[in-house]
Order: sequence, then C-alpha cells, then structure tokens
Amino acid sequence: MRGRGILELFSEVAGQYDSWYDSPAGRVVLEVEASMLDEVLPSGIGVDVGAGTCRFAPFLSRGREIVCLEPAYGMLVYGYARGRCEHPLCATSENAPLRPSFDFAYMVTVLEFLEDPALSLTRIWEALKSGGLLAVLYVERDSKWGKLYSELAEKGADPVLARARFYSQPEVDKLLSAAGFEVREHLKSLDYEPLTVPAEKPRVYRESCADCGVTLTVAVKK
Repeated sequence: MRGRGILELFSEVAGQYDSWYDSPAGRVVLEVEASMLDEVLPSGIGVDVGAGTCRFAPFLSRGREIVCLEPAYGMLVYGYARGRCEHPLCATSENAPLRPSFDFAYMVTVLEFLEDPALSLTRIWEALKSGGLLAVLYVERDSKWGKLYSELAEKGADPVLARARFYSQPEVDKLLSAAGFEVREHLKSLDYEPLTVPAEKPRVYRESCADCGVTLTVAVKK
C-alpha cells in the first residue's frame, strides 16, 4: 500500500466501506464479483490479498480454506468481528510471511492501491504452489466506471479513490507476465451505468465487452 497514511485511512473508513456493500447498488456488485471469482477459483487453500472487511471470503469458502490478508488493521478487525474469516493475517502483500503452500490467491480492487504492484505480485507468485492460480479483479480504467472513479479522485471527492491508480487490461497482463504468471483468461462485467441498480442481473462476459466496469484476469504460476 502507498505508505502508512493509506492504511490509517482505510482503517478509519472501514464501516463506511463495508456498509456500501449492503446498499442496493453495492449488493449487486458484491454478488456478481463473488460469482465471477467462485467460477474460476479452484478448491484448496487460498489467500484473499487485501481482504478489507472480508466481504468475499464467506461467498467463496465452500470447498476452500481462505486466509484473509489485510494490512489495514481496522478493516481486518471489522470483518473478523463479524465472523467472515477464520484465518485473518494483518500484513502487506509485499511482506506477508507466506510459504509456497497456496493453491490460489485473489485480489479485488486491490491492485489500484499497491505502492509496488510488481513486488506484490512477485511475493504472491512465491506463495503459490506450482500451477497455482491468481485471480485479479480490477476497475477497467477506460470504462465508464473507471472514468467516473478517476474524475472523483481528481476532484478530491473521495479520499480513498484519491489514492488509487487505475489500470487497463494490457497493463495488468504485462504486470502479471513480468512477475512470472501466464495469463489464461479474462472475465468482465458491470456493463451498466456506474453506481446504479440494473434492471437485470449483470451479465458476465468472457474476453470481450464493449464497456464493462470490471475485469477479472485469471493467471497461473508457470
């Protein structure tokens, strides 16, 4: 993460961050993103990198043991207190004491806040077994969602978004390849107006979408 300040900020906004997922718009995003991850993650032992308030672990725990890795103590305690993760670990992805014993790892809108994404991805690569899977879900920079978040960040309307750096799919693929991963596929969703409630369940696309807000890149350790 980008310095001590960002960790304190995330801890301070833990309740606000968490409650958004209970709003009508947030619930739709949570469910579709969790379903995307559930579709691609294997069974076994994995790590939720930048778990925040551990919102995703309960959706993904069937057939899986998940370590919730989160450097912002306030966020992790908030999620743990609500019984969402049995294996919390407060550490950064760059310095987490993880052995090469994990079958999978995933991160949800975490790449945007990493101070050194190359180092973080390398450490995750080291923590995975040979052939282990990494799923990276991120806001697509050039989508309507990415443009809105970038605008809010530039205006200083959201202190968290102001710390974010948004990426395009080719940029993420390049980072993963440089860290030793082989990119296998891309899933995309949120093809509707940002922060609204769609009339129907959002569609999940494979590889191609004209204007989807999020991309899930699936890669394996070579």
